[in-house]
Amino acid sequence: MIAAPGVPGGAAMAALGPLAGVLGFSPEAQALMIALYIAMDSFGTACNVTGDGALTVIVDRLHRK
Repeated sequence: MIAAPGVPGGAAMAALGPLAGVLGFSPEAQALMIALYIAMDSFGTACNVTGDGALTVIVDRLHRK
């Protein structure tokens, strides 16, 4: 997918052009892709934040030694 950091749902919006123009997705298929992206995006963000926090704890403990 095309990256659009810092914009919630931005990657899905940026991908609509190639989905419709290159791949020939219908408006219904595009709507389904947006809905699926919104449903999974929050899980990806949660994993990213949790991983960043875990790495911060590890680096902090290593730095204290």
